[in-house]
Amino acid sequence: MRATLPAALLLLLASTSAPQAAPNIVVIMTDDQEDTGSMSYMPKTHALLVEKGLTFENSFVNLPLCAPSRASFLSGQSAHNTGIKANNPVDGGGWGAFKDKEKNALPVWLKKAGYKTALIGKYINRYGQESTFGSLLSWAGSYLNIGFTSPTIGNPEDWVPPGWDLWYAFTGTRARYYDYDVNENDKIKTFGSSAGDYSTDVLKARAVRFIKDQSGATDPFFMLVATKAVHAQGKCAIPAPQHADAFKGVSLPFNSAGKKESATKPATGGQSKEDVETCYRAELQSLQSVDDLVAALVDSLQRAGKLDDTVIIYTSDNGFLFGQHGRLGKSVPYEEAIKVPLVIRGPGIPENQTRGQLVNNLDVVATIVELAGASPGATLDGHSLGPLFADSNAPWRSAIAFESPSAHFLGPAERYTGVRTATRKYIKFDTGVEMLYDLAADPHESNSRTGNAAYAGDLALLRGLNEKLKSCTGETCWVP
Repeated sequence: MRATLPAALLLLLASTSAPQAAPNIVVIMTDDQEDTGSMSYMPKTHALLVEKGLTFENSFVNLPLCAPSRASFLSGQSAHNTGIKANNPVDGGGWGAFKDKEKNALPVWLKKAGYKTALIGKYINRYGQESTFGSLLSWAGSYLNIGFTSPTIGNPEDWVPPGWDLWYAFTGTRARYYDYDVNENDKIKTFGSSAGDYSTDVLKARAVRFIKDQSGATDPFFMLVATKAVHAQGKCAIPAPQHADAFKGVSLPFNSAGKKESATKPATGGQSKEDVETCYRAELQSLQSVDDLVAALVDSLQRAGKLDDTVIIYTSDNGFLFGQHGRLGKSVPYEEAIKVPLVIRGPGIPENQTRGQLVNNLDVVATIVELAGASPGATLDGHSLGPLFADSNAPWRSAIAFESPSAHFLGPAERYTGVRTATRKYIKFDTGVEMLYDLAADPHESNSRTGNAAYAGDLALLRGLNEKLKSCTGETCWVP
């Protein structure tokens, strides 16, 4: 982070009402929300956040998979520095790989800065279920849409990580829409399959109650609300009953027929275009409950007299492909997987504006730390977005790095590292295959230019940048 606060952050801090010295911070994080148009189906979020805040049009994640991305959000570090590149402990990932890092993570830093903290929703994959046997069952159950329960080893489902005042987290098995358990400050609550158990609505109600409880408090608070939506459960996301018939006429807003070239064969799981389209609609339907959640939180902040002193950040842990490039899922280096929504509203932040600079989830962490006046206990790999709040033309990075998950325990994966600039993307697979896309001429990444002599200079430059950034730390991750 920079040593001095930019003007926009000074204005933000000055605008908060005494005796509070720093803003409240609310982060709303969806799961697997793509940035190819889904935000346009959220009218309440558009009115309350987009029109009242700043939209980052080129926001990316360092690694497009749930647990690694969430570990990066909680640590401020790239996946190659956390060492967490998978969801499952049998792959060296998930909660088991993060537990030793909990004592030096974002909520601990914020607590030391005087914040009251709350996590409501999803934590890190395999939280509450650490045994290898249990992980295998859960992995299998996710595909069969069955919530297996199994013994735990070293990860009791009532564990509350350090730094959290309110812990209200899915536990035991993967986060679910129905039939799930929640650990509320070491007490397990069980939810069933009735309409009132729909998890997005349950998280909404708990978040509203937390805000109400802060109405008379002078200390700032940090709240992370992390939904199951829009992650699939079984084949598709599951919408709330009141939204199950929405968008019946919506088609895929892109060509899902695949692409001309790929490092491996297409992997759509044998689903037809109609099946994929059904899952896309289910994503939009499940987002309607998230839209309701956003509106409820803004209303609660207003009623508690906290809205003017609160920064609200809306984002997702990674994106998702609905048939683009012949794929269904994430973990791949294409735009649909690594690009995520990012909208920030708050005092001192411009309203109804956009920024086109290259930013990522590590920058979001650095921004939170700076807003809070906290001291991170680790080297942060991102930069505060504060300069972009104040000035759309502020000097900023020219390139950003991304990387792949680790190989899956059942077989090989497409391991890669890569670099993206404003108009180019370079990908280097562990197999030695290289791809170079001209995003200005080919935004859908249909044809690699690696064999085109006209792009030889770009290829050499990005190849060198990739070698530097794939193991960078802190300031060495910054490319002017």
